[in-house]
Amino acid sequence: MYKPIYVFIGLRYLWNSRLTTFKKIITVLSIIGISIGISSIIITISLIKGVQNEFKKNILSFIPHLIITNKNFYINESDFPKNILKLKDIQKISSFISNKVLIQSKKNITIGEIITFKEKNYDTFELYNIKDHLYTLNSKENNVILGKKLAEKLHVNINDSIKLMILPSSQKNFLKKKFNAQTFKITGLFYTKNDIDNYQILINTKIALNFLNYYKNYITGWRVWLKDPFSFDINTFKTKKNNLIFLDWKIKQGELFKAIQIEKYIMLLFFISILLIVGINIVITLTVNMLEKQNIIAILQTQGLCRKKIMLIFITLGSSTAFIGNFLGTLISLILIFQGKIINFLINAFFNNINISIKIFPFHTFLVNIVCILISILSTLYPIWNITKSTPSKILSHE
Repeated sequence: MYKPIYVFIGLRYLWNSRLTTFKKIITVLSIIGISIGISSIIITISLIKGVQNEFKKNILSFIPHLIITNKNFYINESDFPKNILKLKDIQKISSFISNKVLIQSKKNITIGEIITFKEKNYDTFELYNIKDHLYTLNSKENNVILGKKLAEKLHVNINDSIKLMILPSSQKNFLKKKFNAQTFKITGLFYTKNDIDNYQILINTKIALNFLNYYKNYITGWRVWLKDPFSFDINTFKTKKNNLIFLDWKIKQGELFKAIQIEKYIMLLFFISILLIVGINIVITLTVNMLEKQNIIAILQTQGLCRKKIMLIFITLGSSTAFIGNFLGTLISLILIFQGKIINFLINAFFNNINISIKIFPFHTFLVNIVCILISILSTLYPIWNITKSTPSKILSHE
């Protein structure tokens, strides 16, 4: 005797050699439908997570996630709000001096932004891959390091000279104010494949203080990098001390942030839609099976099989379909993700020259499978309850 009996009967109803061709097709289509839904969800999540990771790596690694300053962008370094250090989401903080400048070379002129570099502070600029050149940004010489694309605009190279001129903060003073101009030597170029290559100039802090006529210990503000820039709430950082203002990365990269948020909402809608399809699929398949087998259900009841075990038979039938579909869907998605060329080939069939990064997260894959199985089991309850509420005498009265 097979035990437990309800599992044996449930699996026999799922697949056996005596099933008609039509029933086998229905079962296979049901499993294929679940597999396609699960693989679509996992691949979509992996694509979106891959895009987010590339965004963090290529853009948010080079720009601060949060800037703390005041309305004048000119603040004493001693006014730093120390209570911010208590927050767990902070990865690193560094003071900085920044200003828009007019850049003139022998062949061209453009606008850029100077960013200060403190001696022996290499961590902040580690991703620039210019460790061999940073020592040239000392406090004794007027040296700068430019973005490679900015250098190409100016038609300059290492060891060439450029002239930097401070732009006035107000448009009213643009024609009245005399420009403070100094000549600087280019001692290095950085290439990050990021937008900062087009405008950023690295300069020593002490040199910048003299060039901008800043008082000692005065800075533009503090740059803050966070562990997870997507989930932080800027209101947790705010403080009334010294009338500080907080500028997050979403201000500069607002359109990209909106695009990522829209992607998340689309993914959620897609996820819910797939789950509904899976649930409806199981409800229809089970209902058809149970209507066909209602006489057998009544006979099993008359032979002493309780209502609970009869329900477990069809829960086994429905959940086994979901388990097989989940397994196959997960397997297909993992194969496609690890063989990333297949997905990129399919994408490039519709969009030219797009290489999308794909990153799989085991936790999200596990969560998708668990949610789908739970939905599948819950989907079995209504048709089971509906068919088993009838008494055997009522079902068999017409036999």
